[in-house]
Amino acid sequence: MTPLRSLASSAGMLAAFALPVAAQVAPSPVYQVPSVATQGITWSACTDQDADPAIHTLLGDRLRCGTVSAPRDHHRPADGSIRLRVLRVAAADAAKRQGTLFVNPGGPGGDPRQFAAMLAAIWMHAKPDDRVHGEKKRMADAFDLVAVVPRGMPGSAPLTCAGEFPDARSILLDRTPRNIARWDLLQRRLADACRADPLHPYISTEQTVYDLDLVRRALGESTFNYLGTSYGTWLGAWYGATYPDKVGRMLLDSSMDYTSSMEENFLLTAQAEQERFDRLVVKPAVAASALYGLGEDQAAVRGVLATMPYRVQRTWTGEYRSPESLKAALAMSEWLRVQPELDRDSMATRIATDVLHPDAEVNQRIRAEASRMLAALYTPAADDTPSPLPAMSAMLVAVPCNDTPGTRDAGIWHETIARYARDYPAARSGDLVNACVFWPGPNAVKPPVERLARAGQILIIASEHDTVTPVSGALRMVNALPNASLLVLRGSDRHSVFTLTDEACVERTGARFLLDGRKPTEQLTECQVDGASAPAPTSATPQVTRFTDTARVQQWRDRLDRLFGQKPRLYPSPRSTSH
Repeated sequence: MTPLRSLASSAGMLAAFALPVAAQVAPSPVYQVPSVATQGITWSACTDQDADPAIHTLLGDRLRCGTVSAPRDHHRPADGSIRLRVLRVAAADAAKRQGTLFVNPGGPGGDPRQFAAMLAAIWMHAKPDDRVHGEKKRMADAFDLVAVVPRGMPGSAPLTCAGEFPDARSILLDRTPRNIARWDLLQRRLADACRADPLHPYISTEQTVYDLDLVRRALGESTFNYLGTSYGTWLGAWYGATYPDKVGRMLLDSSMDYTSSMEENFLLTAQAEQERFDRLVVKPAVAASALYGLGEDQAAVRGVLATMPYRVQRTWTGEYRSPESLKAALAMSEWLRVQPELDRDSMATRIATDVLHPDAEVNQRIRAEASRMLAALYTPAADDTPSPLPAMSAMLVAVPCNDTPGTRDAGIWHETIARYARDYPAARSGDLVNACVFWPGPNAVKPPVERLARAGQILIIASEHDTVTPVSGALRMVNALPNASLLVLRGSDRHSVFTLTDEACVERTGARFLLDGRKPTEQLTECQVDGASAPAPTSATPQVTRFTDTARVQQWRDRLDRLFGQKPRLYPSPRSTSH
């Protein structure tokens, strides 16, 4: 592994992140934490809503579910209570048990119950002698996995956001006055719908952190160990800053930047998506401008996007992965421009028969890209936003608006959108849906970062090209936290990494950290994707099966992949972004 200075430089961030990163931490200011009496958990059998029946059968008596009473507002416990759902998977070997590992898959609004159950099922099937995943079997033996369904979600106290929501097209793709007005109306209606539920002021990361500590105490655990992904890293960091003396080890996978606001985190996504388009499409197209004919400089290739009809732009945004992708989108655009009613079968015929490029190999790659996106092109966009909002969408309104300050002026927000439309034409609009413009302001107090610097040991894992939680945020985190180390998987664009790769540097490092507290020797380190960080296999290398039931484990890993890939829809455009 090499120092991350090269990564900071290649990402254009060296000036922003001076090395060495470990700085002296100032004393933490006084931060008041409410004191609520410990509550007992009422345990019972789990239901199909708690865990997949097949995994339930597999885990047997190790899997238990329960409910616990929590204050609606931890700062005013006498004002009423709510019920929280808890799932626990007991350690597989009581004699080897080390403690409890709390888990959260992100969102806000991800359900941690399925996450915990699938992790337990995958880890228990790891082969102990496997050099990549062997420690996962030790983790299955060592830890109870605990999932607390966040307040606002079904299973605990659900937030209901019901109203009449107008249809709005992507604000980055459709800049007409009509769509801008509908965008404003949509954001206002989203805010009004969620604020109509009396529970809305208490749907925040702050209150959820208090819930987690309530469950920790109910379980009799003196230490809070944690595995969080995406928004789950924000939740974990907030816990660490609230209860630094309770934290043991925290693995933050695909980390948000706790040193910034929610709004600032969300706005990083558009920049990262544009960087991805420039890296995968613009640079190779300019380097072979005569071959592709897309333009001789960055501005020309980027400008091609604006020449396509909205329908094609909406379908392809976020899906470009090569100059051939852009050529395929252009071909589809031209066919639809000439024949707007062209049906799917006719489009498929044109893809298969038309000559899309004089070079045979390039022509075949363009065909493959067009075929890949054919179904999405003919999937109709929804006419309106569903009411009530799906749980994750409701949480995406309430949690960011309650957590941290942000833009509260619609005019200023539209200036931001206009700048993003100009600078990031390949970005998606999901994180520009900002109901917080019409929200009265945050209803939480975020603990200072300085307190997080005292919170046990933290390992952050990030993908170099993750567009949902860009690595720039992880760099800022480790720059502020002398108790944190950062491992970056170079060449990867995955969002969520641990347990879902076969990269030894990631899987062994993460597992050994949680098990034994071992971290990389450097505060900032990197390894290369595709096994380049591991010794090259030889003919004498024994072939080791990584899991005892490879087919089922792969199914569970695929389901986790889909879980992390779920994108809540706050407006009728596909693939809106979540954290």
